[in-house]
Amino acid sequence: MTTLKEYKAHRKELKAQIKEVKATLKRLEQELEAERQDMQHEEVDHLDEYLDKAEPHLVDVKKLGISAIEDFKKSVSNLVSSITGSGKK
Repeated sequence: MTTLKEYKAHRKELKAQIKEVKATLKRLEQELEAERQDMQHEEVDHLDEYLDKAEPHLVDVKKLGISAIEDFKKSVSNLVSSITGSGKK
């Protein structure tokens, strides 16, 4: 049978272990956050490189968009001409 004195000593040991585990957890969380921030900074440092690589593709998208708008304008113009009869000869 456990005495009250032994129980209190065991409880004190367990509380000390809990405190130690909480401190370890806090330290690990801080390390994780620092590592996450470092990785973010690395990505930001490479952002110009990523933008340079993406630029040719963005130019293609721009050309495609302009072409699509011109085709749409032409189609609307043809439709309006067809409706109004000005396109008939």
